[in-house]
Amino acid sequence: MGRVKKIGSKELGLGLVLVFLLAFMMAGTALAATPQEIYDDYAADGRLDGDYTRAEIDAVFSDPVLAQYGDPDILDRLKSYVNASDSDRSVFPFTGSQMLMIFGGGVVLVGLGVLLRRGRREES
Repeated sequence: MGRVKKIGSKELGLGLVLVFLLAFMMAGTALAATPQEIYDDYAADGRLDGDYTRAEIDAVFSDPVLAQYGDPDILDRLKSYVNASDSDRSVFPFTGSQMLMIFGGGVVLVGLGVLLRRGRREES
């Protein structure tokens, strides 16, 4: 029988970091609103009560199920509502705290790269 290689603490730590990063990257997709939810939100009272991204709203208009089975009047009014709300937009699309998070993520990635290179040199 073959020998089983023991997993060291470095490999285990790296594996946990990779699992955490993958979960973090997929969280936005898992929490996104569906086109049906946005359609139902607008159909309920004629306005969007949720905080939806532009991509989520655009997905409503390209959803084949809503194009086939949705009420065309509601979809037309929703399109007019979205276009009217976009025209009076006077704020920057993201805040300074979001810019700091992006910068911090870049610093963390560069730091991980340096640590991985340093660890690789020590093994050689």
